[in-house]
Amino acid sequence: MLASKTTPCCRQRRWFALSLIVIVTCGGFGCVQGQPATDTGDPGFPFGPSGIGLQPLAYVPDVKPILDADCLSCHSARNPRGNYSVATYAQVMTGQRPGDASSSLVTDCSPGGSMYGYFRGDATTKATVVFRWMVYYGAAPTR
Repeated sequence: MLASKTTPCCRQRRWFALSLIVIVTCGGFGCVQGQPATDTGDPGFPFGPSGIGLQPLAYVPDVKPILDADCLSCHSARNPRGNYSVATYAQVMTGQRPGDASSSLVTDCSPGGSMYGYFRGDATTKATVVFRWMVYYGAAPTR
C-alpha cells in the first residue's frame, strides 16, 4: 500500500495553485476599472497602426496639409464636387459635428469610405489624423 505522503515541493505547488485561484476568484486583479475612451491608447485606433504617434492635433498644422494635397483638387472653392469645399477651415466644418465619429468628413475619409482611396501615400495615417482631429480634439483650428 502506498503512503499518501506529500513532499514539501508538492505542498508548495498546491499552496501556489490554491492561492492563485483565491486571488483570481476574489478579484485580486479587479483593480482595473472601466474608463471612458481617451486618446492615450493605440495611436492607430480605430483603423490600425499609424505613423502619427500620440500628439495633439489641429486643423492648420495637421489636417489642412492632408486636405490640400489629396482633396483640394476636387473640393476647391471654385468647383466643389459634392457641394463640399476644403479650401478653408470654415468650409471644411460645414455640416460637421466636432466630437462625432459619424460626421461625414470622418466617415468619408475612413477605410471603406468614399474618399479613402484618394489619399496618396499612407492612407491609414491620414484617415487616423482626420478621425482623431474631429473626434478627440473637437476639430480644433490650431493648437
